[in-house]
Amino acid sequence: MEKSKKIKIILCIFYLVFICLFLYFFFSYFSLKEINSIKIIQSNADKLNELKSNNLFLMSIFFFLFTVLWVFLLGFGSPIILVGGFIFGKWLGTLIVTFSLSMGALASVSYTHLTLPTICSV
Repeated sequence: MEKSKKIKIILCIFYLVFICLFLYFFFSYFSLKEINSIKIIQSNADKLNELKSNNLFLMSIFFFLFTVLWVFLLGFGSPIILVGGFIFGKWLGTLIVTFSLSMGALASVSYTHLTLPTICSV
């Protein structure tokens, strides 16, 4: 087997293990009902507003990177949209969420095009 094909298979296995571990730890703390509900965001509103008021730029960079990682790991967008709108407001939240969801999807598709065709080819 070619060296590049072995590396891509190892990357795919690493990706699958990482997704499984992430989902296990994430859903051990939150249920699916809590993720899609705005009540969990409202219960932590004071902490989120304090973080935003202390350093808006750092919070937006962290949120952007987290969203790109979330979408790259094939997470769904509804919790990201709710949290982004709640933290950053209507206009800034829309810009950050839209751009970060797009970048995460681009990263996911690029990774798939990089690894999948050479693994599945006979």
